[in-house]
Amino acid sequence: MKIGYLLQQHVDIRTPPFNGPANHVRDVVTQLQALGHDVRVLVNINGRYFRTDDLYSFQPVTVPWLDKGPLRWLEKAVRRTQYELKLPYAALFESIRFGAASRRTFQGFDLLFERMSWASYGGALAARWLHVPLVLENNGDPLADLEAKGIAPQGLQRKLSLAVTRWGVRQAAHVVVSGDGWRRAFIRRWGTAVPTTTIENGTVLVGMLARQQLRAFRDEPARVEPVLVYLGGFYPWQGVPVLLRAFARAREQGVRARLLLIGAGDGLAEAQRLAAELALEEVVSFTGRLMPAAYAPLLADADVGLAPYCGWPEFSGLKTFDYKAAGLPTISSGEEGMPATLAHGRTALIVPPCDEAALTAAMAHLAANAGLRRQMGQAARLEAETEHTWAHTAQRLAHLFQQTVAAWPQTDTAPNPTVGVTIK
Repeated sequence: MKIGYLLQQHVDIRTPPFNGPANHVRDVVTQLQALGHDVRVLVNINGRYFRTDDLYSFQPVTVPWLDKGPLRWLEKAVRRTQYELKLPYAALFESIRFGAASRRTFQGFDLLFERMSWASYGGALAARWLHVPLVLENNGDPLADLEAKGIAPQGLQRKLSLAVTRWGVRQAAHVVVSGDGWRRAFIRRWGTAVPTTTIENGTVLVGMLARQQLRAFRDEPARVEPVLVYLGGFYPWQGVPVLLRAFARAREQGVRARLLLIGAGDGLAEAQRLAAELALEEVVSFTGRLMPAAYAPLLADADVGLAPYCGWPEFSGLKTFDYKAAGLPTISSGEEGMPATLAHGRTALIVPPCDEAALTAAMAHLAANAGLRRQMGQAARLEAETEHTWAHTAQRLAHLFQQTVAAWPQTDTAPNPTVGVTIK
């Protein structure tokens, strides 16, 4: 199968160190190609388009009839008017340009697979022009993300952005969602006009780390001070402030443990200041952003993984799969049966979101029980080996793609969002 992978919004898959979205894309592409599929990626990097077939060689893609000449002059005039009169913005020119670049890039392809982003519908345009099905990849609610960052559109701009995003969604033949929480949020936001399927992400750490490298499988004495580890970003919804306060409470209660935080981004400086205010400098360490090859041994030598989400609809993040692959029991926020990828008491302890007291109690419990940590960590790793590899994710995606293409009406030039696809 020939699959076109579209990234209209900026995701730098070209320059390491890669962030979470870039690693996700690269891992999915690599595994789909390992299954024998031809996968070509078209990516927007800082306003320029590049195509790649191997994730190493990137060729620029231009659209001459849009990049210069009368249409370019028209675009500049419209943008100037929008700016001066503060008119709402519909991402029209960006989406048309990306759609045209996609049409040039994916002639003869069987299916387009687009990472969904806010008010970006170039993939929907390209799918209509190429008469192929579009599958959207939804890794979160883009509007909720903007709201969490305090930059969500308001008023008429919000209504227009919702309208164009909804139009783009409804051109899809299917939507792949990376977690049950996101699937529920997607349906609440966009309705049920398009079929949705949950296909969880994976982790490269299963292949990077052998069992004998993991503390949970090593025949060693338990540490006097277990290492609790957090991997991820520092936005408020990721719960690092809650985590630091809960850890401080645990230390005050006599819990002997150390805390390692791996990651970077907005909120890191605030987290470092909070750690200092709580007098945790001697027991809390920050590494900054690391590539998987660098943080894998740190997870392998840790004792407990932490996922303290707060104010977020999805609790099954990439970090939880990395923890499981590293043989770590996880302390995670969760509610209403989520996260489905963690089992309370077997591979994890699930606590209510934003609940400092519950998080403190969970940390104290695992810090004091080396045997339980070992038992849960081993169970988590065994489960990761069968369910959380990127190869497993790619197999499920490929199966969905094949069914979508087979069901696509070859004589129909418009998308058919009612096409049903099942995943086994």
